[in-house]
Amino acid sequence: MNPIDFVIVAAVAAVAFLCFRHIWRTRGDECADCSSSGTCSAHLTGEGHCPVSAKMLADADAALSKRP
Repeated sequence: MNPIDFVIVAAVAAVAFLCFRHIWRTRGDECADCSSSGTCSAHLTGEGHCPVSAKMLADADAALSKRP
């Protein structure tokens, strides 16, 4: 194998490791990637509905209803 092959395999292994580590750390936390997770009442109390996901679903419904 060429030295470049080892570099490519090492880079792929590093990215895979970082992906699995991210998945492991954020399991069970739906608000992990939400920008409002620090101020969201649903996240802080564990009760209620997420306003960000509600807005996303409303925008998707509006976009689908505009289709001819």
